[in-house]
Amino acid sequence: MRRSILACLLLALPSTANAARGADDPSTEDAPFVGRGNKAEAPAPFAASPSAGFGAIGQWALSFRTTGDGGFLFFHKNSPGDWTLGLHPAIDYFITGNVSVGGVVGVSYSPAGAGTTDLDIGGRAGFNLTINDNLGLWPNAGLSAHYNNTMHESTKRTELNVFAPFLYHLVPHLFVGLGPSFTLQLSGGSGKVYGVDFVLGGWL
Repeated sequence: MRRSILACLLLALPSTANAARGADDPSTEDAPFVGRGNKAEAPAPFAASPSAGFGAIGQWALSFRTTGDGGFLFFHKNSPGDWTLGLHPAIDYFITGNVSVGGVVGVSYSPAGAGTTDLDIGGRAGFNLTINDNLGLWPNAGLSAHYNNTMHESTKRTELNVFAPFLYHLVPHLFVGLGPSFTLQLSGGSGKVYGVDFVLGGWL
């Protein structure tokens, strides 16, 4: 009788040890992907999309664009002829998701003749539409006032400006863009200007 009880105990010990190991082993059915070298145990983080975050509430964007008058960015020179330097930055703030308001200022100067100076200032509103990880559309429209002084004679005008660039986000916080533009003179003259303008900018 004692031998039978002892034999039963010896047979039961391996089963009990295996059960205990199974409770502590993270590779059991309760945690099938832990400790097995499976990809699921440490999923690779997704790379940040270059356009991710653009248009978020409270974000600032600074950009520079070509202009309908000169069609150049920063600097150009005619040959033969004089050079022209122009800066037309814009700063925009996203008041809510993808909706921006901003201001545009500009100055250009050429020493041609007695010198030509252009000054402009305006406000605008825009809406950002993200298309994919790199591509987006950011149309905006606004009003601007312009002052021109050529040969000591000055003129003033106001305009309606529309610009709808497709943005390509090179890396996070940096983009380039190209899109159609339209300008309508409201006072100080009459006329319309159509074109395709380039923009370079960043955001934070």
